[in-house]
Amino acid sequence: MEWSDLKVFLAVARGGSLRAAARELALTQPTVLRRLRTLEADLDVLLFERTPDGHLLTDAGRDLMPLAESMAETAAAIDRRRAAYAEDTAGIVKIYAGEWGAAFLAERMGDFARNNPAIILELSETHSDPDLARREADLMVRHGLPERGDLLAVGLGTMQGTLYAARDYADANPEALDERRWKSCNFVSFDAPHEYFSTMAWLTGKLGERSAQVRASRIHLQHAAIRAGAGVGILPCFLGDIDDRLVRVSPEPIPALAADFWLLVHPDLRQLPRIRTVIDWMQKEFRRCAPALNGAPQQTARPLAAE
Repeated sequence: MEWSDLKVFLAVARGGSLRAAARELALTQPTVLRRLRTLEADLDVLLFERTPDGHLLTDAGRDLMPLAESMAETAAAIDRRRAAYAEDTAGIVKIYAGEWGAAFLAERMGDFARNNPAIILELSETHSDPDLARREADLMVRHGLPERGDLLAVGLGTMQGTLYAARDYADANPEALDERRWKSCNFVSFDAPHEYFSTMAWLTGKLGERSAQVRASRIHLQHAAIRAGAGVGILPCFLGDIDDRLVRVSPEPIPALAADFWLLVHPDLRQLPRIRTVIDWMQKEFRRCAPALNGAPQQTARPLAAE
């Protein structure tokens, strides 16, 4: 029995299909099926029931699951320790971040890349937490602390947000500058699958029975729509304030939109030289940019004078 075959078993069990397992493991579906059949032959049991809805664990598969997961955790721990013992500062550092955090980091990677040519940063924007124990990522930047307490958490700072609109839109719709906006202005927001976001809950409460006229799955798409004059929308201050085509229609950061950001790392990897370098860089950038992140007061747009 090969460990690689058990990895395939776990991937099929977690993903529920050969396709999901192949995508996770970067293998072809025939390879996944062949390895799964090899494992079943080695154990002389049927591990999955093939159904139209996917692969369901049999009783034997459910019995094997905790043992295979234990092996996976041990293998991941060995991999983390191996990486931690390395003295080489060169290599890849994988960072997962939510949308506000990813946008902030991406705009500041130029100096890091020039000053650290031996380190390759891989930044992924995500709405879900990676498994740092399995090294799906090396670092995670998120707002709020996770429920699990086996990770080291480093406070980075607070990001403030407020309402923005294109200057032309604000000039043409002066009601965007006050509470009348909720009854008469168009709005830009996340789409339905992301209604669980705290920013969406706040906006939905303000709009009441109304809905946003433009919905998008990513903040950079919403930013583009707001800039194009599609309506009023929420943006982090550090992003909206630097866009000359936008203006705050709510002059101050809105407390309900504020988010405390944390950097998460597995304890085994914190002292790895390249990980330490990236952590130090992130902390420095959040401190340096704290005024922009906290949203220094801005002037609102002025409505056009009546003719």
